[in-house]
Amino acid sequence: MKGYKLKSVGVYDGKVCMAALDDKSGKPVSIQELSTCKELVYMRLRTLEAVASFRFLERALGVLSRYDMPVYAMASSAGSFSVVTGEGNGGLEKVCRELSSFAEVVLEHEVEVICVQEGPETDEREADKNLVALLKDIPVLMVSSEEEAGNVALTVRRKDREKVIRLFQSTGGQ
Repeated sequence: MKGYKLKSVGVYDGKVCMAALDDKSGKPVSIQELSTCKELVYMRLRTLEAVASFRFLERALGVLSRYDMPVYAMASSAGSFSVVTGEGNGGLEKVCRELSSFAEVVLEHEVEVICVQEGPETDEREADKNLVALLKDIPVLMVSSEEEAGNVALTVRRKDREKVIRLFQSTGGQ
């Protein structure tokens, strides 16, 4: 994974944690508990109303906030909003019920967020090519990024985690 560092937000020992991944093996080398949630859930929302996109996002985030739902990754576009949140305190059912009054709600359970961080020695042009090559071969649910920070978060199904890491290792050029 030359030029990159990988981190994973996922379920480790029954808790939602962030793990730094070893450059060579892709195995967790340090684990930090993030939440008492038992599971990560990908939630895709599509507006049912003709509402300005910022109002839709504002309403959706308001619902998540009212129920103290953690947000681990998110992405939005006109009329849609995707978020990775936690489940475990029984709030997800209530959140979905309230959101469904103004949005189509689709859930995907057992997901993981793989955070790709460019290292200081990363060539930006090569990094862009590598990420494009990686993304064409993996089933990604959501991509979110920090502009100008060199960080990309890929939300994938937990069953695809190892495949994503292996593909990234081979694309990144060890």
